[in-house]
Amino acid sequence: MPTEDVINFIKNNIENSIKEGEELFGTKIDYILINPDTNDTTSIISNGVDKIVEFTPFTKEMKTGYAKVPEWDYSFDNYLFKDLESVYQIGYITAETHYNIWTSIEELYPEDINNKDGVQWYLQFCANNGITKEYLDEKTNLDTPNIMKYFDGLAFQETMTYKGYVIEADETNYDNPKENLVTIYKSQQDYIDGNYAENVSLNTVGLKQNIKEYIDEVYIDKTDLESEKAYFTFVLGYDLLHDMINKYGVLECDTNYDFCDYVANQFLDSKEYSNFNRSSYEMLQEWLSNNKERIENEYKETIGFEEKNYNGNLKILETGFRKDEAIALVEKDVPSMNRKEYIVAFNYTIDKEKNNLSWGYGRYYYDKNSGEKAYEKVINGGNLAFHDREER
Repeated sequence: MPTEDVINFIKNNIENSIKEGEELFGTKIDYILINPDTNDTTSIISNGVDKIVEFTPFTKEMKTGYAKVPEWDYSFDNYLFKDLESVYQIGYITAETHYNIWTSIEELYPEDINNKDGVQWYLQFCANNGITKEYLDEKTNLDTPNIMKYFDGLAFQETMTYKGYVIEADETNYDNPKENLVTIYKSQQDYIDGNYAENVSLNTVGLKQNIKEYIDEVYIDKTDLESEKAYFTFVLGYDLLHDMINKYGVLECDTNYDFCDYVANQFLDSKEYSNFNRSSYEMLQEWLSNNKERIENEYKETIGFEEKNYNGNLKILETGFRKDEAIALVEKDVPSMNRKEYIVAFNYTIDKEKNNLSWGYGRYYYDKNSGEKAYEKVINGGNLAFHDREER
């Protein structure tokens, strides 16, 4: 008997039992699961409060044909998710039950749920069948928490890109229901043209990560990848991160090389690197722009940079060089006038023992923006003309 017919047959039988049995008064079907290999089903009905009943292959031998489930024993984790981790699939489920499941996952996942693969199988069902927050909000008139952020798979016919490859999720593998068939295209153009490289079957749970690992193992030439990483490391050190590195005055080549190598590895794992519609240099620029603050903070942590107050009211904001001349942008707190001043300090020195900051000469500014512009002009080799500064 086809699966749909089995589900309808079981659904009708349970609904008749509800009509005929006083013990089942006020209950309705929450969900029906089916074993596709045997057509056995397991079903839960409830009144949504304190009456929970299950119909399973084991309860068929009982006089009533069903078994009561103690309220304290029932949870989606121990029943639904556990069954989905075995051989069962969802055959029927109500919108109200979906809402309760989504609320439960939002409250408990991942720390307080044991059958995490069962959660992923459930989310796979939702993705494949258009069960979204918007759908449930409309059906239940409730505000459903959006739990699809926890989904690590792909919906049927959904695509993802990874390192230039386009991968489309196909149907479940008929010979192995725990795996998905996926189609791999070597480029966006191949995907548009329908020229695929191969179809492969991969574990459905964690499908996105499984696809990445398969691409890395089978398609990516490790030699080419290392060569490309070396190129990115060079570009970062001598071009794209050059100004940032100079700003902190760290001259140790090994430290700067290791940091650029670390950033290059991050870029290789990014979605921008996988965009082959533009050059890798352009995408590296875009990725750096999107992550500028985080990367600079990580660099400061790497070199042990600390923002200290000197002389009780001075703080170095930026440092660099104009040729061999040490330059700093200094913020000076002037409490008596309730303001801050900004100084481009030339040939600055630090006495660490006395925590004293001094400089040969400086140019003073009364707002941060003016000071930053003057500092940038100096470290780029410029001179400060009289009209450029507010001199004191």
